[in-house]
Amino acid sequence: MLVVVLLGAACTPKDQGPSAAPSHVTPAIADAAPVADAGVTLAADAGAPTIGEPGGVVASEGARLTVPEGAVRTPYVYTITRVTGPALADWPRGTHEGFVFEPAGKRFRVPATIELPHPDGDGEVMCQPFAGERLTVPFDATPANQPFRFHVAELPRRCAVYTPEHARALKAARERESAAVTKQLSSFRWEAKGQVCDPHLLVRANAGKDHREPPGEGGCPAGMARIPGRSGLCIDRWEAHLVEILDDGTEHTWSPFFNPGALRVRAKSAPNAYPQGYVSQVQAGRACVASKKRLCRDDEWVAACKGSKGRQFPYGDTEKRGTCNDHRDAHPAAQYLESKDLSVFTKLEHPCISQIPDTLLPAGAKKECATEAGVFDMVGNLHEWTADPSGHFRGGYYVETWLNGHGCDYVTTRHAPVYWDYSIGFRCCADAETP
Repeated sequence: MLVVVLLGAACTPKDQGPSAAPSHVTPAIADAAPVADAGVTLAADAGAPTIGEPGGVVASEGARLTVPEGAVRTPYVYTITRVTGPALADWPRGTHEGFVFEPAGKRFRVPATIELPHPDGDGEVMCQPFAGERLTVPFDATPANQPFRFHVAELPRRCAVYTPEHARALKAARERESAAVTKQLSSFRWEAKGQVCDPHLLVRANAGKDHREPPGEGGCPAGMARIPGRSGLCIDRWEAHLVEILDDGTEHTWSPFFNPGALRVRAKSAPNAYPQGYVSQVQAGRACVASKKRLCRDDEWVAACKGSKGRQFPYGDTEKRGTCNDHRDAHPAAQYLESKDLSVFTKLEHPCISQIPDTLLPAGAKKECATEAGVFDMVGNLHEWTADPSGHFRGGYYVETWLNGHGCDYVTTRHAPVYWDYSIGFRCCADAETP
């Protein structure tokens, strides 16, 4: 894990959505000036420097790495590469310019210092370690003609300097998110039980991971596949997760364990992302529409689950317990809330219920729980809202898939469209794209 120690700033784990290629803007400062310390070699003067126990500095195109004396024992060649323009296509959206460091993951016995240029007096830098979650580093009150400086115990793989517009959008989003969580906390008065989960923390289980939607199949939009026997209709291959739409049009992960409230969100379908629970039918429908999709009708959902052969389960006619995420001996609400009293069923909005072990799985984790068209988790993992106005959700979830029908016929009815709890998610349907 990347360890960052800041000078006059605070750090918070965050993540950004899929990448785009912003145009290059000339950085606000020039390359770091040469220094006269012993053992110092600058990339601008002598190519990539070898830095050993005496320490040293590498500087390139406005960025600078200072390795103090005693930070490393074995000499290494250190490089910094600046990335701009179209080369930022695989970087987080909102990146002003990026810097790649080598050797990524190298740990220091004494923290090293990274200095990065920035286009404004305040903003945000996102550093991605060699392995682990991304880490964002907000900063303020830094003169625009001075680099932003922070310490690291491990050399990151890369750092992205965000545009001022994106930094402001992130700040505004955090304020909205904090208000949404505070409102829920005050409404439900959640309490922590044990050490497994703190309900006051907005956990972003999808942060720092690549969850781009794979190309659609059979002319379907990204992340979708054809519904057998339904000409021109498509369904999400994976249960949906949500991303928040920021003021600058970029995206930010949302917690699958918190209701999104009135935030602007959209649905995405991708493997290995934790799907969104804690969502109402109304919110799910809006998220689908924001992605130019819609909630599935009941008949579409069932047709996709049963496939062309009309199977009872996505994988066949005979139930194979455990093929899907379809069974749990202990009810998670009773387990987390440490009570067998029926009052636990009045607290099904608690964000920790699906964070304890052996509950919610990433989309597609059960590889054999798939239809013939490659649609995953239509039975188990999460209930899934459909478009029925009387409030239907289908498929069962990780506790059971048989109380209200077996497999693809499982349906719970008569829930208000504004109802939500830990067990209910969704996926979207759409028309196939016209050639």
